[in-house]
Amino acid sequence: MQNTLRINHKTFICYKFFNSIFFGIAVGSYVTQYEPLKIEDFPVIGIIFSLLAIPIAMLYKKIMKIDYFYRFSLLVELIMLIWITLFLIDPWSSGNKFQNSYQIALIIYIARHITFLFGDFLGRAETIFIKKTETLSKIDMIKQVGIISGMIISILFYNILENLFEITENAPKVFYIHFLLCFIEIIIVLLLIKAFEKETK
Repeated sequence: MQNTLRINHKTFICYKFFNSIFFGIAVGSYVTQYEPLKIEDFPVIGIIFSLLAIPIAMLYKKIMKIDYFYRFSLLVELIMLIWITLFLIDPWSSGNKFQNSYQIALIIYIARHITFLFGDFLGRAETIFIKKTETLSKIDMIKQVGIISGMIISILFYNILENLFEITENAPKVFYIHFLLCFIEIIIVLLLIKAFEKETK
């Protein structure tokens, strides 16, 4: 008998919700983290990863399977968790805490682009393996609710830091919110693992 995977739609929707909350919270931090990068870095790295996405698209016939959908989804989330953890251990640069470092900013930007590299594949796979229009509709709605919720949480978090702890500069605010992002990313990984269930054929 062969073990295959199936998607638990209810858990997968929860995963997408927390994933969107993460995005909503993190979106404001990008401006501060990317500040040291040169303007030409953005298109250069964008071109490189766009080119890398082409062979992935060419392999759709071989990799458009539910086990690859799970593996790539998990890879993306683990990359996010790893760079957040590294960022918390060494924010920007060890020598100057809370001071932007070009190298760290570049690593973060590249790490995020690695996750974007599989974006098209994951989007196509989600549509194929979810199948039910009603579930896809719920996913798209819950994603928007999650993004809005994440942005509201980030506003409240930054205001608490400013009004209660008198932290007014962007860099330390971004650092401290990454503790929250790390916690949410752990939840995301656990939900993703739970969303893909083994079934025996």
